[in-house]
Amino acid sequence: MSRTATIWNNENEQFLIENFAFITNRRLSEQLDISISSIKKKAHELGLNKGCVKRKIIPSLEKDVLKMSKTNSYRFVAEMLSISLSSVSNIINNAASKGYKKRSKQDTGKIMSETRKRIIKKERARAVFGLAPRTKIKVYPNKQKYHMRDRLKRCRYIVERNGIDVFIDEETRRHNTIEDDARRLGFNIQKTVIAFYPIDFVFENGSAEEQIAEELLHNKYK
Repeated sequence: MSRTATIWNNENEQFLIENFAFITNRRLSEQLDISISSIKKKAHELGLNKGCVKRKIIPSLEKDVLKMSKTNSYRFVAEMLSISLSSVSNIINNAASKGYKKRSKQDTGKIMSETRKRIIKKERARAVFGLAPRTKIKVYPNKQKYHMRDRLKRCRYIVERNGIDVFIDEETRRHNTIEDDARRLGFNIQKTVIAFYPIDFVFENGSAEEQIAEELLHNKYK
């Protein structure tokens, strides 16, 4: 059975027929987990179109678009208002021709940066659960190290952020196999250093810390 036949089973095809007219292609893609290009191709085969349900652009909608576009990407605005991306762009360009001041390049850059960060977080979350990526963004340079960091954290190892040092404490559930695999990937497995203070050291938390210090010293000289 071909991949196309597997994707477009009776259930997905019926859903497309019932919803294509009034749901954006991007939202259909997310709900069906099928690419936008495949949805467009299937809709063309079935003779579906969105023309009969084109949303009327009213003044209040234009106002919402202009307001939201100041701090959000055009795509996000389109999804929130259930209109096409081209409609958002047309509204803003028409307003600009009448004197509306579009957001600056600096503001656009900030929005793009924040959007990219959100996408990367979502893609990393999908990778942790073994799901296929939805974008072509390379969310981490080394898949093996990324998954190893996740394995180590699950076993209560203390992993240095964006580093290769891994520390062990009393809560760590040690596994020789995992540690060997981590070393082969370049991680340094280290025991947490415990600092012993002199008896006359003044503790910030008073007697509670003094008691712990005495216990540590007692265990050291057993």
